[in-house]
Amino acid sequence: MKMKNVLVAGGGTLGSQIAYQSAYFGKQVTVYDVSDAAITAAEKKIDGWAASYRTDMHATDDQINAAHANLTFSTDLAEAVNGKDIVIEAVPENLDIKKSFYKELSAVAAPETIFASNSSTMTTSELNGFTDRPDKFLNLHFANQIWVQNTAEIMVSDKTDPDVEKAVVAFAREIGMVPIVMQKEQHGYVLNALLGPFTNAALAL
Repeated sequence: MKMKNVLVAGGGTLGSQIAYQSAYFGKQVTVYDVSDAAITAAEKKIDGWAASYRTDMHATDDQINAAHANLTFSTDLAEAVNGKDIVIEAVPENLDIKKSFYKELSAVAAPETIFASNSSTMTTSELNGFTDRPDKFLNLHFANQIWVQNTAEIMVSDKTDPDVEKAVVAFAREIGMVPIVMQKEQHGYVLNALLGPFTNAALAL
């Protein structure tokens, strides 16, 4: 279950980072968003990430040019998802927006396409019922500045196919991430769940 063709839905801060990281590591990536203005904003963000890769990753001109060549952009979801192995959803953190998006996506995606949510607050079981494929659905959560904070937290439900989980773990490694596989569904995953107690302890000192 090799994943070469990627759709990132939502070109905001994290969506654009996920797209660029994937393209930088050789994936063919389409960024989908709802308007031309949103696409223009995503392209501008990606230009900024390219500059960061030059500084932080010592990326060469050839690497930057290759990453940009691996990126396309679309406001047509049916066109954008055509031929994709995985969709990484990074739409706004609003339940109604996600529900509407997954309903539309389920209607146009091929049956074999895997859905992964970058949601920072919603668990897999809270989202997979909005899709037509709970067995091919999981959470794949990235931290901001993913080229240096390169963890990928992976959360599944009891309905997720184990082969899908394995494929997404492999995909995360292929794009330069360190996968952290959750053993249960947990709001906040690992890092955010630990951050709160650490912050509270720091404030109490």
